[in-house]
Amino acid sequence: MSHCTRRAAIGGAWLLIATVVPGTLLPGAAPATAGLSAGAAKKAITPKAPGQYLAGLEANRRATGVHDDIYARCLAISDDHTTIALVCLDLIGLLPTQVAAIREQVSDLPASNVIIASTHVHSAPDTLGLWGLPGKSGIDPAYVKHMQSQTAAAVNAALGAMKPARLRFARAEAPPRTSVNIRDEALIDRHIEVLQAVDEAGNGIGTLVNWACHPETLWNDNTLVTADFAGYLCRTVEEEAGGTAVFINGALGGMVTVDTGDVHTFEEAERIGAAVGRAAMDALEGADVLDELTIRLAAADVTLPIENPVFKIAAKFGVIPLPAGDELTTQVTAIGLGPVQMVTVPGEALPAVGAGIKDLMPGPHKFIIGLSPIELGYILPEEDSDNPLYKYERTMSIGPRTAPILISKIHELLKHLTPEG
Repeated sequence: MSHCTRRAAIGGAWLLIATVVPGTLLPGAAPATAGLSAGAAKKAITPKAPGQYLAGLEANRRATGVHDDIYARCLAISDDHTTIALVCLDLIGLLPTQVAAIREQVSDLPASNVIIASTHVHSAPDTLGLWGLPGKSGIDPAYVKHMQSQTAAAVNAALGAMKPARLRFARAEAPPRTSVNIRDEALIDRHIEVLQAVDEAGNGIGTLVNWACHPETLWNDNTLVTADFAGYLCRTVEEEAGGTAVFINGALGGMVTVDTGDVHTFEEAERIGAAVGRAAMDALEGADVLDELTIRLAAADVTLPIENPVFKIAAKFGVIPLPAGDELTTQVTAIGLGPVQMVTVPGEALPAVGAGIKDLMPGPHKFIIGLSPIELGYILPEEDSDNPLYKYERTMSIGPRTAPILISKIHELLKHLTPEG
């Protein structure tokens, strides 16, 4: 299996473009001639012993046990020319060094082809260092090392399990009482996008579900490690479809959360996860099946200004894991899979930002891969940078120019997913 790439200079940054063959499947076009294969796997990233600081909600909340395992879940897809691995972890988010360490342990793919995201669950070990004691990082280095090796193992296992496959795509609407935007109820993306790989006999290999919602059903009184609704969602899909389920979050920022009526129980997490999982599976019934398409991938570095003065001071003294300076560099990736476009966003995009990104995508199925590859905090529309409604979100954002810079870079990358691009 070959992994051909080429590089081009775009806007002062290096752009990596996967080499493709003519005939990408676009709306109204015939499929390309490349054969498809897919593999999927999951590995538990549950702490081996309790005691870690749990991320989200409040500081100094230590794990006293495990309610359900948390996982790194991976779906790998190849057209025999280009291979991608889509992996998501049941964690609050990752740092650049953690992402690099995972990719370094995957020997069969270029780093840019290993797409890493986090579900943003609020009851898993702190991987950002923000929820320890005052002046003390919440990161457990031993846990991080375990998490990285298990995640790489999931990717390598998925690549090792590759076999001939067909792909199905579908879209559903989120069921009632699953998600709500507590800032603006009318501003929310209720679409559930689904991608499923099946083998030649029609058996499930892997199912990717993309939906926007904070996994924070369990609240600050919970001290048990859990994947929250994402775990129940994946279990529901796997019980019906077989194979491995992968949940990837979307534009969940400001503030798209679970619609529980302030009931924070495991029963509510199960209700929401099972409802979204069933909606995803119902949408796949009767969906078109493709056994030929071309994978296109374009990835680029993007440099973002750190404009939040509190962040600058905290980074200078090592309180938060940002570079001490005025800017940081991360990556953005765009992927084309026939009728599907996927875009990575390195943080929590607000729904309006997500809608703006989706408006740039030409195909019928539009996936926003949130918190990928890292967690930069909230990404607000520039016009809302002074909106009092988002007072809290502004304190957890690196600055108002983040969204326009990311959207401009994404626009550039999407042009490379079409043959004429």
